[in-house]
Amino acid sequence: MSMAGLDDTERDDLEIHTGEHVAELGDRLVKAGKLTPRQIAKVTEWQRRHGLTFSEAAIAKGLVRQEDLLVALSRQYSYPIIDRDPHNERFSRELVVGHEPFGPVAEAIRSIRSALVASTRSTHNQSFVVAGARKGVGTTFIAANLALSFAQMSLPTLLVETDLRSPRLGQMFGLDRNGIGLSELLRHKHLSRVPTSMDVIPGLSILTAGSVSPNPQELLCSGAFFDLIEEFQSQFGAVVYDTAPALEFADASVVSARIGNAILVARQHKSTFNDMAELSRKLKTVQCNVLGTIMNSF
Repeated sequence: MSMAGLDDTERDDLEIHTGEHVAELGDRLVKAGKLTPRQIAKVTEWQRRHGLTFSEAAIAKGLVRQEDLLVALSRQYSYPIIDRDPHNERFSRELVVGHEPFGPVAEAIRSIRSALVASTRSTHNQSFVVAGARKGVGTTFIAANLALSFAQMSLPTLLVETDLRSPRLGQMFGLDRNGIGLSELLRHKHLSRVPTSMDVIPGLSILTAGSVSPNPQELLCSGAFFDLIEEFQSQFGAVVYDTAPALEFADASVVSARIGNAILVARQHKSTFNDMAELSRKLKTVQCNVLGTIMNSF
Protein backbone atom coordinates (compact mmCIF):
# COMPACT_ATOMS: atom_id res chain seq x y z
CA MET A 1 0.00 0.00 0.00
CA SER A 2 1.62 3.22 -1.04
CA MET A 3 1.15 6.69 -2.41
CA ALA A 4 4.25 8.56 -1.23
CA GLY A 5 7.40 8.15 0.91
CA LEU A 6 7.04 7.00 4.49
CA ASP A 7 6.53 9.58 7.22
CA ASP A 8 8.27 8.62 10.48
CA THR A 9 7.54 11.89 12.28
CA GLU A 10 5.06 10.44 14.77
CA ARG A 11 7.34 7.56 15.71
CA ASP A 12 10.30 9.86 16.22
CA ASP A 13 8.20 12.22 18.32
CA LEU A 14 7.13 9.39 20.61
CA GLU A 15 10.64 8.02 21.07
CA ILE A 16 12.57 11.16 22.04
CA HIS A 17 12.43 11.65 25.80
CA THR A 18 14.61 13.91 27.93
CA GLY A 19 14.29 15.62 31.28
CA GLU A 20 10.75 16.24 32.39
CA HIS A 21 9.35 14.04 29.59
CA VAL A 22 11.24 11.01 30.93
CA ALA A 23 10.03 11.81 34.45
CA GLU A 24 6.42 12.00 33.27
CA LEU A 25 6.72 8.74 31.34
CA GLY A 26 8.29 7.06 34.37
CA ASP A 27 5.51 8.33 36.64
CA ARG A 28 2.88 6.92 34.26
CA LEU A 29 4.56 3.51 34.21
CA VAL A 30 4.87 3.47 38.01
CA LYS A 31 1.20 4.44 38.47
CA ALA A 32 0.21 1.72 36.01
CA GLY A 33 2.18 -0.82 38.06
CA LYS A 34 4.56 -1.58 35.18
CA LEU A 35 7.77 -0.33 36.83
CA THR A 36 8.98 0.52 40.34
CA PRO A 37 10.90 3.71 41.19
CA ARG A 38 14.02 1.55 41.67
CA GLN A 39 13.60 0.10 38.18
CA ILE A 40 13.12 3.60 36.73
CA ALA A 41 16.52 4.55 38.14
CA LYS A 42 18.11 1.46 36.56
CA VAL A 43 16.56 2.25 33.17
CA THR A 44 17.72 5.87 33.33
CA GLU A 45 21.28 4.77 34.12
CA TRP A 46 21.24 2.22 31.28
CA GLN A 47 19.88 4.90 28.96
CA ARG A 48 22.73 7.27 29.88
CA ARG A 49 25.44 4.64 29.47
CA HIS A 50 24.34 3.36 26.08
CA GLY A 51 22.89 6.49 24.46
CA LEU A 52 19.40 5.03 24.13
CA THR A 53 15.95 6.50 24.45
CA PHE A 54 14.13 5.71 27.69
CA SER A 55 11.86 3.30 25.79
CA GLU A 56 14.76 1.44 24.20
CA ALA A 57 16.57 1.15 27.52
CA ALA A 58 13.49 -0.16 29.36
CA ILE A 59 12.91 -2.83 26.71
CA ALA A 60 16.62 -3.75 26.54
CA LYS A 61 16.64 -4.33 30.31
CA GLY A 62 13.59 -6.57 29.93
CA LEU A 63 11.64 -4.55 32.50
CA VAL A 64 8.64 -3.53 30.41
CA ARG A 65 6.79 -4.67 27.29
CA GLN A 66 6.69 -2.55 24.16
CA GLU A 67 2.89 -2.55 24.36
CA ASP A 68 2.95 -1.04 27.89
CA LEU A 69 5.34 1.68 26.74
CA LEU A 70 3.16 2.43 23.75
CA VAL A 71 0.08 2.90 25.93
CA ALA A 72 1.97 5.19 28.34
CA LEU A 73 3.46 7.23 25.50
CA SER A 74 0.15 7.59 23.70
CA ARG A 75 -1.44 8.99 26.86
CA GLN A 76 1.48 11.29 27.56
CA TYR A 77 1.38 12.79 24.06
CA SER A 78 -2.42 12.53 23.53
CA TYR A 79 -1.76 10.13 20.65
CA PRO A 80 -4.85 7.94 20.19
CA ILE A 81 -4.28 4.20 19.91
CA ILE A 82 -6.41 1.14 20.68
CA ASP A 83 -4.83 -0.75 23.56
CA ARG A 84 -5.93 -4.11 24.98
CA ASP A 85 -8.26 -2.65 27.55
CA PRO A 86 -11.44 -4.82 27.67
CA HIS A 87 -13.45 -1.71 26.77
CA ASN A 88 -11.65 -1.64 23.41
CA GLU A 89 -12.58 -5.17 22.35
CA ARG A 90 -15.48 -3.65 20.39
CA PHE A 91 -13.05 -2.16 17.86
CA SER A 92 -12.39 -4.30 14.79
CA ARG A 93 -8.86 -5.57 14.21
CA GLU A 94 -9.15 -3.90 10.80
CA LEU A 95 -8.38 -0.61 12.56
CA VAL A 96 -4.67 -1.29 12.23
CA VAL A 97 -3.63 2.35 12.70
CA GLY A 98 -5.02 2.08 16.23
CA HIS A 99 -4.15 -1.52 17.09
CA GLU A 100 -0.68 -1.61 15.51
CA PRO A 101 0.28 2.06 15.17
CA PHE A 102 3.90 1.39 14.20
CA GLY A 103 3.35 -1.63 11.97
CA PRO A 104 3.93 -1.53 8.19
CA VAL A 105 0.27 -0.98 7.31
CA ALA A 106 -0.08 1.95 9.71
CA GLU A 107 3.15 3.45 8.36
CA ALA A 108 1.77 3.17 4.81
CA ILE A 109 -1.50 4.84 5.85
CA ARG A 110 0.40 7.72 7.45
CA SER A 111 2.47 8.07 4.30
CA ILE A 112 -0.75 8.43 2.30
CA ARG A 113 -2.10 10.94 4.82
CA SER A 114 1.06 13.04 4.51
CA ALA A 115 0.72 13.07 0.72
CA LEU A 116 -2.91 14.17 0.99
CA VAL A 117 -2.08 16.99 3.40
CA ALA A 118 0.66 18.22 1.07
CA SER A 119 -1.55 18.07 -2.01
CA THR A 120 -4.38 20.09 -0.44
CA ARG A 121 -2.34 22.60 1.57
CA SER A 122 -3.00 25.45 -0.87
CA THR A 123 -6.78 24.88 -0.99
CA HIS A 124 -7.31 24.45 2.78
CA ASN A 125 -9.90 21.78 1.90
CA GLN A 126 -9.07 18.71 3.95
CA SER A 127 -12.22 16.82 3.01
CA PHE A 128 -11.69 13.60 1.09
CA VAL A 129 -13.87 11.01 -0.60
CA VAL A 130 -12.50 7.46 -0.53
CA ALA A 131 -13.86 5.63 -3.58
CA GLY A 132 -13.52 2.14 -5.01
CA ALA A 133 -14.82 0.82 -8.31
CA ARG A 134 -16.30 -2.41 -6.98
CA LYS A 135 -17.31 -4.02 -3.72
CA GLY A 136 -14.55 -5.77 -1.79
CA VAL A 137 -11.55 -3.60 -2.68
CA GLY A 138 -11.13 -2.19 0.84
CA THR A 139 -12.70 1.25 0.55
CA THR A 140 -14.11 1.21 4.08
CA PHE A 141 -10.86 -0.20 5.50
CA ILE A 142 -8.88 2.66 3.94
CA ALA A 143 -11.42 5.34 4.92
CA ALA A 144 -11.54 4.23 8.56
CA ASN A 145 -7.78 3.97 9.00
CA LEU A 146 -7.10 7.19 7.11
CA ALA A 147 -9.55 9.05 9.36
CA LEU A 148 -7.91 7.61 12.48
CA SER A 149 -4.49 8.67 11.18
CA PHE A 150 -5.73 12.26 10.85
CA ALA A 151 -6.96 12.11 14.45
CA GLN A 152 -3.45 11.02 15.49
CA MET A 153 -2.23 14.40 14.21
CA SER A 154 -4.36 16.00 16.97
CA LEU A 155 -6.64 17.19 14.18
CA PRO A 156 -10.38 17.02 14.99
CA THR A 157 -11.55 14.49 12.42
CA LEU A 158 -14.96 13.31 11.21
CA LEU A 159 -15.57 10.04 9.38
CA VAL A 160 -18.83 10.13 7.39
CA GLU A 161 -20.45 6.96 6.07
CA THR A 162 -22.20 7.81 2.80
CA ASP A 163 -22.56 4.16 1.80
CA LEU A 164 -26.26 4.03 2.62
CA ARG A 165 -26.63 0.64 0.90
CA SER A 166 -24.22 -1.71 2.73
CA PRO A 167 -22.88 0.23 5.72
CA ARG A 168 -20.37 -1.39 8.06
CA LEU A 169 -18.54 1.40 9.90
CA GLY A 170 -20.80 0.85 12.90
CA GLN A 171 -19.61 -2.74 13.12
CA MET A 172 -15.94 -1.74 12.78
CA PHE A 173 -16.15 0.79 15.61
CA GLY A 174 -18.56 -1.10 17.84
CA LEU A 175 -21.37 1.43 17.40
CA ASP A 176 -25.11 0.78 17.36
CA ARG A 177 -25.79 -0.30 13.79
CA ASN A 178 -29.50 0.35 14.30
CA GLY A 179 -28.96 3.87 15.58
CA ILE A 180 -29.85 7.16 13.95
CA GLY A 181 -27.39 8.22 11.26
CA LEU A 182 -26.98 10.12 8.01
CA SER A 183 -29.96 8.44 6.36
CA GLU A 184 -32.36 9.55 9.10
CA LEU A 185 -30.80 13.00 9.19
CA LEU A 186 -31.42 13.57 5.48
CA ARG A 187 -34.93 12.09 5.55
CA HIS A 188 -36.06 13.90 8.69
CA LYS A 189 -34.69 17.43 8.51
CA HIS A 190 -36.40 18.32 11.79
CA LEU A 191 -33.82 16.39 13.85
CA SER A 192 -32.53 18.77 16.50
CA ARG A 193 -28.87 17.74 16.14
CA VAL A 194 -26.52 15.85 13.88
CA PRO A 195 -26.38 12.28 15.28
CA THR A 196 -22.58 12.15 15.35
CA SER A 197 -20.75 9.82 17.73
CA MET A 198 -18.17 12.23 19.15
CA ASP A 199 -14.64 11.11 20.06
CA VAL A 200 -15.29 7.41 19.48
CA ILE A 201 -11.50 7.33 19.64
CA PRO A 202 -9.95 10.58 20.96
CA GLY A 203 -10.08 13.13 18.16
CA LEU A 204 -12.17 10.94 15.85
CA SER A 205 -15.93 11.42 15.51
CA ILE A 206 -18.16 9.28 13.29
CA LEU A 207 -21.45 9.80 11.48
CA THR A 208 -22.66 6.35 10.46
CA ALA A 209 -25.14 5.69 7.67
CA GLY A 210 -27.96 4.72 9.99
CA SER A 211 -30.63 2.48 8.51
CA VAL A 212 -30.32 1.17 4.95
CA SER A 213 -32.14 3.60 2.66
CA PRO A 214 -34.32 2.73 -0.38
CA ASN A 215 -33.35 6.01 -2.10
CA PRO A 216 -29.73 6.81 -1.18
CA GLN A 217 -28.88 8.73 -4.33
CA GLU A 218 -31.81 11.11 -3.87
CA LEU A 219 -30.79 11.75 -0.27
CA LEU A 220 -27.19 12.49 -1.22
CA CYS A 221 -28.36 14.86 -3.99
CA SER A 222 -30.39 16.91 -1.52
CA GLY A 223 -29.66 20.44 -0.44
CA ALA A 224 -29.64 19.18 3.14
CA PHE A 225 -26.55 17.08 2.42
CA PHE A 226 -24.79 20.04 0.82
CA ASP A 227 -25.51 22.10 3.94
CA LEU A 228 -24.09 19.31 6.12
CA ILE A 229 -20.87 19.23 4.10
CA GLU A 230 -20.32 22.93 4.71
CA GLU A 231 -21.10 22.49 8.40
CA PHE A 232 -18.62 19.62 8.71
CA GLN A 233 -15.85 21.58 6.97
CA SER A 234 -16.29 24.46 9.40
CA GLN A 235 -16.30 22.23 12.50
CA PHE A 236 -13.56 19.67 11.76
CA GLY A 237 -9.96 19.87 10.63
CA ALA A 238 -10.34 16.82 8.37
CA VAL A 239 -13.40 15.01 7.02
CA VAL A 240 -13.24 11.59 5.35
CA TYR A 241 -16.19 10.19 3.38
CA ASP A 242 -16.65 6.44 2.89
CA THR A 243 -18.67 5.64 -0.24
CA ALA A 244 -20.55 2.85 -2.01
CA PRO A 245 -18.90 1.06 -4.98
CA ALA A 246 -18.62 3.78 -7.61
CA LEU A 247 -19.10 1.69 -10.75
CA GLU A 248 -22.07 -0.16 -9.27
CA PHE A 249 -23.94 2.92 -8.01
CA ALA A 250 -23.86 6.64 -8.78
CA ASP A 251 -23.69 7.62 -5.09
CA ALA A 252 -19.90 8.08 -4.99
CA SER A 253 -19.99 10.42 -8.00
CA VAL A 254 -22.66 12.52 -6.31
CA VAL A 255 -20.64 12.81 -3.10
CA SER A 256 -17.37 13.44 -4.98
CA ALA A 257 -18.95 16.29 -6.94
CA ARG A 258 -19.86 17.94 -3.63
CA ILE A 259 -16.54 17.35 -1.86
CA GLY A 260 -14.10 18.02 -4.69
CA ASN A 261 -11.25 15.68 -3.58
CA ALA A 262 -11.11 11.91 -3.99
CA ILE A 263 -8.68 9.06 -3.34
CA LEU A 264 -9.23 5.90 -5.37
CA VAL A 265 -8.79 2.42 -3.90
CA ALA A 266 -7.78 -0.61 -5.95
CA ARG A 267 -7.14 -4.12 -4.67
CA GLN A 268 -4.31 -6.25 -5.90
CA HIS A 269 -5.51 -9.15 -8.11
CA LYS A 270 -9.11 -7.85 -8.00
CA SER A 271 -9.34 -4.38 -9.55
CA THR A 272 -8.87 -4.10 -13.30
CA PHE A 273 -7.12 -1.35 -15.22
CA ASN A 274 -10.31 -0.63 -17.15
CA ASP A 275 -12.34 -0.27 -13.94
CA MET A 276 -9.86 2.19 -12.46
CA ALA A 277 -9.64 4.21 -15.66
CA GLU A 278 -13.43 4.40 -15.83
CA LEU A 279 -13.69 5.41 -12.17
CA SER A 280 -11.12 8.18 -12.61
CA ARG A 281 -12.92 9.42 -15.71
CA LYS A 282 -16.30 9.47 -13.93
CA LEU A 283 -15.02 11.52 -11.03
CA LYS A 284 -13.14 13.97 -13.22
CA THR A 285 -16.34 14.45 -15.23
CA VAL A 286 -18.04 15.80 -12.09
CA GLN A 287 -15.11 18.20 -11.48
CA CYS A 288 -13.62 16.15 -8.67
CA ASN A 289 -9.86 16.32 -8.14
CA VAL A 290 -8.51 12.75 -8.11
CA LEU A 291 -5.54 12.99 -5.74
CA GLY A 292 -4.16 9.52 -6.30
CA THR A 293 -4.79 5.78 -6.25
CA ILE A 294 -4.05 3.45 -3.34
CA MET A 295 -3.13 -0.12 -4.21
CA ASN A 296 -4.53 -2.08 -1.29
CA SER A 297 -2.76 -5.39 -0.80
CA PHE A 298 -3.93 -6.02 2.79
